[in-house]
Amino acid sequence: MSGGMALWGGFSSFFSIWQICILQISPFFIAFIFGIYLTSCNQKTDHGIFQWVILPCIFYGIGFTVFYSLLTASGLTISRPLISNIGSLRIVAGIFFLLVGLYLILVNRIILLGKLHRPLPLSVLFLLIGASLSIVYSPCITPMLSDIMGLATQRSTAVEGWYLASWYGLGISIALCITSVTLIVLVGKREIILRNINIVINACGIILLTLAFMNMTGLMRHYKAFVLGFFV
Repeated sequence: MSGGMALWGGFSSFFSIWQICILQISPFFIAFIFGIYLTSCNQKTDHGIFQWVILPCIFYGIGFTVFYSLLTASGLTISRPLISNIGSLRIVAGIFFLLVGLYLILVNRIILLGKLHRPLPLSVLFLLIGASLSIVYSPCITPMLSDIMGLATQRSTAVEGWYLASWYGLGISIALCITSVTLIVLVGKREIILRNINIVINACGIILLTLAFMNMTGLMRHYKAFVLGFFV
């Protein structure tokens, strides 16, 4: 299997029946990036699509891909501490999502937060979002991912498995970012959105707070089971 095949496998899984499992993270990421874009509009700053959306997406892809591949490649020595402490890491991720949700709600209400609301700091935030979403994500095992994990769990082939998992995770990230950017382009400047911009931003923040609550209380696994049960 080549890296290109793994990239396509991750990308195409987003637009297939396997999207059911990706719903563990996709609505929350879309809510976050949509809310971030709208806060830039609300601040009356230069809210160009590249600065406020595409650049942060690149950093998100880096964060998600790195941690997704490490968590998949359990045969790597560096991955074992991450996997053995995944429960604690998910709680930490939940606390982080709590802060992010509050940030969305408060950024246009607190002057200091507004001053920090710039593309470069946001790119760092997206890097952490990518890492955190990879930690809370429990993927369904597609046929291709099964083959990758078969390599990644063995010490002798762990590096190859990690390499393929990196491309697979990158494919998921690219698909999610393309979907998010398309949504922003199509509806981000609609009159009904701009007229109710604060309500929409607050709703996006509440969605992130919901993710935080599910991770800190262990309800995330029930959310996954609900999603699978609803669609399957």
